[in-house]
Amino acid sequence: MTFPVHKKFEFGTVFGDSGDVVARAAPPPKKFFTPEEVEDVRRTAYAAGESSATARAQMAQAAALQTFSDAAQQGLGGLTEVIREHKAAAVRLALVCAQKIAAEALDRFPGAPLKAALDALGQEIEPATRLVLFTNNASDEVKVAAEEAAMMAGYQNGVQFRDNPTLPKGAFEVVWSDGRAEYNPKSVFEVLERALNEALDAESYHQSRAQAAHE
Repeated sequence: MTFPVHKKFEFGTVFGDSGDVVARAAPPPKKFFTPEEVEDVRRTAYAAGESSATARAQMAQAAALQTFSDAAQQGLGGLTEVIREHKAAAVRLALVCAQKIAAEALDRFPGAPLKAALDALGQEIEPATRLVLFTNNASDEVKVAAEEAAMMAGYQNGVQFRDNPTLPKGAFEVVWSDGRAEYNPKSVFEVLERALNEALDAESYHQSRAQAAHE
């Protein structure tokens, strides 16, 4: 014979020795709500949903802004490289044009560089007892220009001319008692090209440093 299991009666509230409430059973779930309570629950749920949607929208906006920022950084990096290549191409074009212009000017005025050099060396060659000019097959026009320039600089003795086939067109070497000076248009353009390239590299380096600092 089986006996029914009786559920132990519980008051739901437990009192301590001093009469204080130490535990209280949770109230049973409410089954019926007034229209006002239903409206309060609806407003609370709507506000929670709206807040969640706003948070998701803000997160999506932040992600989109980060993506845009990354794309902009990559684009700026590519643009910087394009600008550098454009500047380098412009430098090369300018050097080519300068060489063409210098060659044309040298054909028309072959004695001009030599005259300018002797004029600049005036104080050096004036007291000299000997002045030798090395060129590659100097023309009569160049020789006359050299002698006139030496006289204008104060040099009273005649200029001695020596042929040096290894010198390129327009190049020369001036030797006097206490010194020497030389001019080579090819070397001038090489030095100029190297200086311009170093300036471009320095500019690119500082731009990359500034870009890295902003990142």
